[in-house]
Amino acid sequence: MKTIIAILFSFLTVSSVWAQMPKQGVSDTDLNTTLNGAANHLDSIFTNALTSLELIAASPEAKSADWKKIKAHLKKISSNLPGVYFFVLPDGNYYTVTQDYTNLNLSDRAYFKSLFAGNQVKGYPIYSRSSGKKSAVVAVPIIVDKKVIGALGTSVFLDELYMQLDRDFAISKNYTWFVIDNKGDTMLDQNNDMIFTNIFMRVSKTMQETLSQTLTTKKSGTIQYEQKGLKYAHYRKLSNMPWRIILVDTDSSQIQAAPLLNISLKRFVPDLQKKLDTINNSTSTLIKTSNFDINNEGEIRKLLVSILDKNHDVIETAFIDLKGIMRYIEPRDYKNFEGTDISTQEHVAKLRKNKVPVFSSSFKAVEGFLATDLAYPVYDSQKNLIGSISVLLRPDLLVKSILKKSTIPNDYELWIMQPDGTLIYDQDSDEIGRNLFNDPMYAEYESLLALGKKVASTPSGRGSYIFLAPGSKEKVIKNVIWQSVRLHGREWRVALAYRPYEKNKQ
Repeated sequence: MKTIIAILFSFLTVSSVWAQMPKQGVSDTDLNTTLNGAANHLDSIFTNALTSLELIAASPEAKSADWKKIKAHLKKISSNLPGVYFFVLPDGNYYTVTQDYTNLNLSDRAYFKSLFAGNQVKGYPIYSRSSGKKSAVVAVPIIVDKKVIGALGTSVFLDELYMQLDRDFAISKNYTWFVIDNKGDTMLDQNNDMIFTNIFMRVSKTMQETLSQTLTTKKSGTIQYEQKGLKYAHYRKLSNMPWRIILVDTDSSQIQAAPLLNISLKRFVPDLQKKLDTINNSTSTLIKTSNFDINNEGEIRKLLVSILDKNHDVIETAFIDLKGIMRYIEPRDYKNFEGTDISTQEHVAKLRKNKVPVFSSSFKAVEGFLATDLAYPVYDSQKNLIGSISVLLRPDLLVKSILKKSTIPNDYELWIMQPDGTLIYDQDSDEIGRNLFNDPMYAEYESLLALGKKVASTPSGRGSYIFLAPGSKEKVIKNVIWQSVRLHGREWRVALAYRPYEKNKQ
């Protein structure tokens, strides 16, 4: 036992430099050296991650499924790669370093059966609706007496990894790089929206066959393809991961992302309203046209999945029976919550009473995060109410998805408030869920409280208040303008604040 632990901690100490690569300027004529170095570095990051997990899996603590001691080992390696570090049981329930027991379930993940058959997972792509993160899973089984009794893994955040590696690679502005898997799906890209899209969908049809043959049969080489002009690319397969890194030689003016526009309410509020309307209309249409049998679980689940497929900003869908019980839930990550009684939630009671769609105020969902719910009544063929369909949203992730192509200058702040004073979005995540009118954090700021009452009572307007500067204890004057979005009688106040006395403000 001492020998295993000694080896483990020795490796953990050495592997703390995984994500470090000597900075080096890259000339345009040094492509092979650059590509080899980048491929080897990326491959070593994931190889070392798997090796660390294997060492922990071989420890007595892992073999005895002692979560507290497993957590201590995982915590030591968690700073090396941005992601979620987890221990999963054979029934799919799992623990993470940040949350301990999650009460979520992984058994329906496509990689799960293979993992518990004793195979490693190397870079399986997943999208987490609960965190909004696109990730790649690496995982290893824990084997005792030839039986898999659990598994350890890391769900690596791909957008954060790209930014980290891009700094490490220090590639010339005349080049960009991305990573694809064996299917052509993008795993790493400077544009987060491109992650998980297929490279063959980006190029002309005449290039798809050439790319497919070249990328799947050769370990390295040069290709050209069409994407807003002709691109020349050099690629190399990673030694241990089923990925290829591609370095693109193109005019820098073509590869740079379009300039990000400063956020404005005239742009953001319509985008947010459109997003809410789209989710609402899509869900309502799917329910009306589904004609599912209340006694057929498969048909109900098919409807729930179709709502998720149409609306990627939806976190969870559920069928709620007349007693307020969550009978069926999708995605299956949340299956542990099936059977939960939510009859006391305000919007559930309101729908049952009024029998019309409800857009709830924010609340702490049983799944553990601040949420809002769109609930729709469901009727049988005799027009009797038989339950409701629940569409769960996380306002913070919904807003972030709209802000992806926007930038907020340092002296501007976006926040969204319900008329009751609850902040459902703020750039300072610590303020999300707080109530402006009763939280001690705001009690001494009279001008803010006075403004808050005005914001709560008026759909649009402007004003000023005194509060802390972001990330500071300095009190500053802020001007604010606000507008509103509406759905099923519920309103959100969308406010943009700025400091009027900043130097050089335009």
